[in-house]
Amino acid sequence: MDYRRFLTDSSVISRSATFSDGTVDDVHFIKCSHLDFEKFMAAEKSSNPAEVERAKQRFIAAVLVNPDGTRAMSDDDSIKLTAEGVSILLPLALETSGIIKRADPGNAGGGEAETTSSASSP
Repeated sequence: MDYRRFLTDSSVISRSATFSDGTVDDVHFIKCSHLDFEKFMAAEKSSNPAEVERAKQRFIAAVLVNPDGTRAMSDDDSIKLTAEGVSILLPLALETSGIIKRADPGNAGGGEAETTSSASSP
């Protein structure tokens, strides 16, 4: 068995995202590291709603990339993400990292999700 399949790499994963105005565009991700995933999951358990929401933004920033694989936004920039941005990008970020599987892959704007690991969906 080739255990490299379990390591993060710089392979870019593209998905189509449908925005509220009906436009469709490609967005690009890399798989998350275990550390980024654990930070996200720990914050998801917080009783402070602001910490939970900030964790979503940080997770997106950790995995969202430009088509060439360079980071699309810094952690600091991610605080500027809109509610629409988070609702569209988070399900795609979780899916491309192998954390959830959307019931309707054609629904890039989110939708029903099921977990593919022991993690709970956001």
